[in-house]
Amino acid sequence: MHLTPSDPDISTIKRRIDNKRLDLQPDFQRGEVWGKQKKQRLIDSILRGWHIPPIHVIQIPNSEKHEVLDGQQRLAAIRDFIENGFPVFGFQEPIESEIKELDGLYWDDLPEHIRSQIEDFTIRILTISDYKLGEPGELFYRLNQPTNLTSAEQRNAYFGEARQQVKDIVEHAIDLGFSRESIGFSNSRMSYDDVFAKSLLTIEQCALSTKTTSNSVTARYRKSLGFSNQSIISVYSAIELINSSIAQRKEKTKLNKATLFSWIVFLYEISSNENIKKEVIYEFFDNFESLKELNPKDERYKHLVPEGLSSSFVFKLIAIYNDRASSRVANTSSIKLRDIVLWTLFLTNNKNIRFGNNMIDNLSTNVGILDTKEFDEKILLEIINSWEGLFL
Repeated sequence: MHLTPSDPDISTIKRRIDNKRLDLQPDFQRGEVWGKQKKQRLIDSILRGWHIPPIHVIQIPNSEKHEVLDGQQRLAAIRDFIENGFPVFGFQEPIESEIKELDGLYWDDLPEHIRSQIEDFTIRILTISDYKLGEPGELFYRLNQPTNLTSAEQRNAYFGEARQQVKDIVEHAIDLGFSRESIGFSNSRMSYDDVFAKSLLTIEQCALSTKTTSNSVTARYRKSLGFSNQSIISVYSAIELINSSIAQRKEKTKLNKATLFSWIVFLYEISSNENIKKEVIYEFFDNFESLKELNPKDERYKHLVPEGLSSSFVFKLIAIYNDRASSRVANTSSIKLRDIVLWTLFLTNNKNIRFGNNMIDNLSTNVGILDTKEFDEKILLEIINSWEGLFL
């Protein structure tokens, strides 16, 4: 199989499509699936003069015709734009003033110099010839194996202060010893980056009811300014406390992305009380993580239940925490439920610690009243929703 490179401009490519010398829809190709937004992003890239991935075409033997092997969606988007199928979207990030002025304009409405700029844009085309039976199909398969980048991997392309701050925290966590063996999961697919970025954004927002999505973190990465120094210091402090807490334990620690996030946020929240000693945090971390793993019939479980609460009640709280750590973890209800379970058991375990806020100081008592009743997540959420998380 031989691949010959060429760099025709868009006007030449469009002419080949119109003359049916370039077939965008051979039998092996899927239909045209790109939506308008994806097509507009491609045109935006062309307007900026950015690189477009090469197109692979197959030369039909004894013919001047070619079939598109890879790049169908890109070429169809260009064709549709030139045929007035959709307008320019001028507000793609990062916003460019010249492109912003073109917002809403179709091909026929564009200034002549802009149309010429697009028509003169060249795209690398690799023409496949002298191939053996099956070689183009194998190449098509290899070119189109799904990458399925995680949100954190996609955000890693944004070079800015926020991205670097998160990478520095990840490096520090790994230096401390964060790994699958120590905390329960690795940084595969940039998992730590994702947790730390969402933790930073949540801390900056000071609100558990504001959903922290992949899109909101990406939007934060796009900003020129990084996260605040106080937020950065808080996350550094939290992961160091978590690492030290794990080191104190005899049992294996099994965190996941959701529970690591909750611990970081919780440790930030209780940092408002400067009198809490690290040893108190180490002990609570050990007790709580042990409760998560033990059977309530185990004698050690009963020993870990805070005074004044029944084993069955604590088991219900832990069950809610575990359930909301393994499913529906992205919604605000899950985050709030995990948070209030941590707070309830911490305050019940440490009744001498006061925060000077009635909502916090009376939390364990108010929730503990449910110990004598049948309760579920809905009742617990009613208590949570009467106040804004524990960011006060």
